[in-house]
Amino acid sequence: MIREIAGAKTLMGRANHSISYDSLHDEFTIPNTLGQAILTFRGGANGDEAPIRVLQGPLTTLRNPDILAVDPIHNEIFVDENYAIKVFSREANGNVAPLRVLRGPADAPLNTQGLAVDPVHNLLVVSSRTGQRRSRVSGSERTDRAEDSRLLIFNRTDEGNAAPKAVIGGPKSRYRRPGSTFILYPPKGWIVTSVGSQGRDDGERLAHAEVTSFIGVWSINDNGDVPPKWTVGGPKGAVWQPKAIALDPKNKSLIVSDMGLNAVLTFFFPEMF
Repeated sequence: MIREIAGAKTLMGRANHSISYDSLHDEFTIPNTLGQAILTFRGGANGDEAPIRVLQGPLTTLRNPDILAVDPIHNEIFVDENYAIKVFSREANGNVAPLRVLRGPADAPLNTQGLAVDPVHNLLVVSSRTGQRRSRVSGSERTDRAEDSRLLIFNRTDEGNAAPKAVIGGPKSRYRRPGSTFILYPPKGWIVTSVGSQGRDDGERLAHAEVTSFIGVWSINDNGDVPPKWTVGGPKGAVWQPKAIALDPKNKSLIVSDMGLNAVLTFFFPEMF
């Protein structure tokens, strides 16, 4: 461990589900869900160190910020709040209102599971549910209805009830709910995401034979029920419960942290680069 950031001055909560590092300004930003706040630290922060900016207060309209993405080129922070994407100035500090809010079409509002921004192609990609998973337990019986998820591609500056310019989803796409946050690779226009196993989402560990999780790669130019260009994993595959993804362009590698395997996996993936 090189550094550890912890303590009362950091204002961090117990559940930090997202982090975005801005290499251009050497800063990293995290949400504090319970504190209804967005915290930005200097890149070299260490120990019990206070954030350099705190976005918090009634004007922010933040309720449960959980996942975010920073666009260092256009100086914006995109915050996923389930039924809306709220966009703030990267340099906003204190009780500051969002620059704009994206809710999606009135007849198909967002129910988001994650987001990523492509500042090169001016795109915002959102994973959104179109159904809810519901479980009913009666004695030993359980009824499940799997949620239906899609990848929605918006223009970066869309707001209000704007419709996506493209939608990826359907049986051929094999896209279900994301196993974690996902990332974009703007130099090649790739969308890279983990896809969770098909089946119950009640905390029960699936047997290896039941695992269908995989890492899928789509193009930002895809639209409709399009299968992924590449996959890593699948039935009885190499990934179990993938939670986070990173790309190493220098070594042409895909890096996956897997909660089920309690491991970090590195795949040589030159085709992607």
